[in-house]
Amino acid sequence: MKRMLSALAVCLMLILAVARPALAMDEPDSVLLHDIEVFHDLIVEGDFLVVVPYDIPFTTQPDNDIDETFIFTMVSNNSTAIIGTISAYPRYNGGYGQGVVSFYFSANVTLDQPYKFRVQENPSYYPTPEYWEFIIGESNYATEDNQDEALRAKILDIAGALSTEWEVDLLTTSDAGQTVFTTYGELYFLNAVPGVQAMCPNLFAVQLESPTYTKRSWSLAIAEALRTKYNGTIIADFMTGFAGMVSVDTPSAMNVMSILLFAALIIVAMWKFKATTISAFQDGYSLLLLLMLDSFFSMIIAGMMAFLALVLGGVILFLNRS
Repeated sequence: MKRMLSALAVCLMLILAVARPALAMDEPDSVLLHDIEVFHDLIVEGDFLVVVPYDIPFTTQPDNDIDETFIFTMVSNNSTAIIGTISAYPRYNGGYGQGVVSFYFSANVTLDQPYKFRVQENPSYYPTPEYWEFIIGESNYATEDNQDEALRAKILDIAGALSTEWEVDLLTTSDAGQTVFTTYGELYFLNAVPGVQAMCPNLFAVQLESPTYTKRSWSLAIAEALRTKYNGTIIADFMTGFAGMVSVDTPSAMNVMSILLFAALIIVAMWKFKATTISAFQDGYSLLLLLMLDSFFSMIIAGMMAFLALVLGGVILFLNRS
């Protein structure tokens, strides 16, 4: 009999534990939604964003965070339709005191209409939940032509106030001199205003953008300009006469003249100044580069000579090492 009574007592305790009423929490000191502002056409045409700063202080901070104890709801002005529901992000102080929530809709929400925003106690923690309603009208809609910049100014204003409230730096100055989020600011606002990185990328120190690739077009304009650089000058007349003398075209004659000067400089450097072969070649090749830049010598031949010199130098160094 005693065992049966004990079993019944245990079952009764389990039933009472499961069926116990909701936990009773202290009421907040006050509930306030303030400076609500509506923005549109941020990511896609016709989208709708409401930024809702709140202030829900408690004399003694509850053990449970605000995302468990309070529900934020956007409803139609006549309270017949729930448009959206969201929880606050409890990053600091459990989410109590000052903070911000947001509602974003990509479409199907009418602009310039009054709406109600409701803060409701969660029935799981308040046996008799209360709620507070705040109505917005046309004065709460941002009228700036640049909605992105208007949203940026709004968030910077909120972040400044929250930095003071929480004694945490949410803002800093970038190398470019712009006010941007700190790491703490990014962590909070990415959760409080989801999608803010796409709506206001300038709020972030590091931004990702998709580059635009344009196919590059090529032409012979520079080559033609170099080829005709000396047309009508005494230099062109001289080279034309020299080309006629050796029965070649003018560009070929200019290349021959450049190579003769190249060889002459090497001989003078080695004979007169006792330069080494490599040093003399470097001096001569420097002259060829100058002549190439001044349209006397072919870029193709200069490149081939550089390649051959590199190969020959490598072979010489390899043989000397062996």
